[in-house]
Amino acid sequence: MRLRQAFTAATVAGVGLMLVVGTGAYAAGQASGKLVRLAPCSTVRHGNTEGILTTSNGEAPSPTNPNSTAVLTLQREGVDATLPDNSAKALYLEEPNRTVKLNRIGKLTYRTVQLAQSGVAVWSYQIPIDINGGTLQAGDFTTLVYEPYQDGQTITPGKWQNWDALRKGQAKWWSTRALTNVANGATQTFPTAWSTIIAAYPDATVLAYGLDLGKGAPGASSRVDSLTFGADTTCSQHRWSARFGRTSHPLSLFQIWRKWLLR
Repeated sequence: MRLRQAFTAATVAGVGLMLVVGTGAYAAGQASGKLVRLAPCSTVRHGNTEGILTTSNGEAPSPTNPNSTAVLTLQREGVDATLPDNSAKALYLEEPNRTVKLNRIGKLTYRTVQLAQSGVAVWSYQIPIDINGGTLQAGDFTTLVYEPYQDGQTITPGKWQNWDALRKGQAKWWSTRALTNVANGATQTFPTAWSTIIAAYPDATVLAYGLDLGKGAPGASSRVDSLTFGADTTCSQHRWSARFGRTSHPLSLFQIWRKWLLR
């Protein structure tokens, strides 16, 4: 939300509407073992692959930042990404429509199919955050990553698998930048319980949420659907299907301006 306010002057060619369908009453979610009352959840229907980046660095494409070799294919249920080489990557990020504190999240779920017959690579859940909340300062930005295999889950090729990236606060996440308030920094080598991370950073706020496959996983191929982000102030579930018809979904402002946060 803060990024959207900060960059209201920014425009993207081809901006259109996405179809949003309300899904009803409040539900109960769990974060760190504490009950979080979720806002009414809406379904966002994606009838194409717009908004999914395939550049190697995860930044918006340009003449000097071309797309990687990643191949996206919209299916009747979900969207596939295939990574032919080591630099291929697919990334989808969306901004919450309201400010969300990390410790007020009550539902983080999605489902995947591993299409490749080996390895553990499926889409990961990603949450870029401001570790201190408030005004984003240099050094405050990092991305929290949930990978099912890092959480001790078994990847079974060829079948839909549902992932709960909270598990009442016990799900293991890692940070793209070491978290100084957490033992071992919660780096990829030391995935750490969600409850531990939010206890260490009680003021952290969400900049975006989404999905990633790659890079560094040549030959990976995975389908994803039903990305859900639920908190006490906002809740959305993203569905991809060729049945929905073409609905334009532009890049989020976070994706457009992401490279400045990484400096």
